[in-house]
Amino acid sequence: MEDSPLELVCKETLESLEESLDGERSLCCSFVKRYVSMWPGRFKRIRDAIIEDHNDEAMDAVLSLRSASVMVGACRLGDLTTGIIRLIEGGHIGAVGKLLTTLKLYGDQTMYQLRISYIDKEWPNPHASR
Repeated sequence: MEDSPLELVCKETLESLEESLDGERSLCCSFVKRYVSMWPGRFKRIRDAIIEDHNDEAMDAVLSLRSASVMVGACRLGDLTTGIIRLIEGGHIGAVGKLLTTLKLYGDQTMYQLRISYIDKEWPNPHASR
């Protein structure tokens, strides 16, 4: 039996990020918007480094994507980038090249999910008084 895939975006992580910013949704939303806007450039940087066999550049780019993904609750993308980091550390850059299509797919899906579920729409705040 296969494990079910991780969710694209963890709502609780986004709520925690918002709380860490003193409940300032606008600050959190700005951070998430920036994360989404940076996706095409981040993917290109990773893809180019992999294609050109630049391990250090690939590692730097993937670490950057992973760190930001974990912060915004991009679970599936964070998990995939963790696996990519392990492959790069093990010297398996060719195997990483085979994951570029999956990385692009997960990234695009994640950015779409963040737009529709957080940037363009407020989640109900469970801590708000009714």
